[in-house]
Amino acid sequence: MFFILSKILSFLISPFTYLVIFLIWAWKTGNCKRRKKLLLILVSFVFLFGNSFILDEANRLWELPQNNSRQNHYDIGIVLSGMINYDSKNKILQFNSNADRLLQALPLLKNKSLDNIFFSGGSGDIYHPENKEADLAKEYLNSIGFSTRHFFFENRSRNTYQNALYTKENLTKTFNHLNSKKMLLITSSLHMRRSLACFKMQGIECDYLSTNRKSGPRKFEFQHCLIPNIGAISGWNHLSHEVIGYISYKLTGKL
Repeated sequence: MFFILSKILSFLISPFTYLVIFLIWAWKTGNCKRRKKLLLILVSFVFLFGNSFILDEANRLWELPQNNSRQNHYDIGIVLSGMINYDSKNKILQFNSNADRLLQALPLLKNKSLDNIFFSGGSGDIYHPENKEADLAKEYLNSIGFSTRHFFFENRSRNTYQNALYTKENLTKTFNHLNSKKMLLITSSLHMRRSLACFKMQGIECDYLSTNRKSGPRKFEFQHCLIPNIGAISGWNHLSHEVIGYISYKLTGKL
C-alpha cells in the first residue's frame, strides 16, 4: 500500500500536474479577469520552475557534499537500483541516468577499491512486479562478459526502506561480524540523504559515494539564469520526490 501511495503522491507533487491544472482552468473559465490572472500565474510558474539556476541552488541545498570515498578501500559497495527498465516488446534493457550508480561502482571493483558489490533492487513498476532489477542487472553484466563473482544480488526490495531492510538481512547472513566491515553506499546524489538515513536506521553505518550529481559549479550564464528550460521543470519532479519521500519516511518511522 505504501508503495502505491508513494507513486500517487509523486504525481500530485509534480510541477507538470499544476501546470496542466492552471492551463485547463484558464481555458475553461468564462471570467476574463480570472483568465488573465491564471495566465499570469502560469507564465510566472514557467519562469520560476523552468529556471535552471534556481533549480541548481535548490539541488545544492539538498545534495550531500562530495567526500574522498574514491580514495579509500571498502569491503562492500552497496549499489541501489532504479536504473533499468525492461522493454518487453523489443526484449531489451533500457538504462536511465541512474545507471551512473553502477557505472561509478564497476571501476572501483576493478581497481580493488571495493572487494564486493551488493546490488539491491526488485521491481519499482506497479504493473510489472516481475521485472526485478537485480536479476536484470546480473543478466546484463553476464551478457557483456563482466564477471559477477564478487557480486551479491537482492531482488525483493521495491523502495528505499526495503533496500536497507533486505540489505541488512542478506549481508548479516553472508558476512560474519558485519559491523566490522567497511561499507560504501552508492546511489544518486538527490537520493543519498534519504538512503543514508534508512541504512542508519537499520544499524548499517556507511560512507557514501553520490553519483549523477545535479549541482556542479555555479554558472552565471544568460541562458542558464534567465531562459526557461523544460528540463528544469522535470528536475523539480526529482527533487520534490526526494524531499517529500524523506518527510514521509520520517513521519512513518522508516528513518
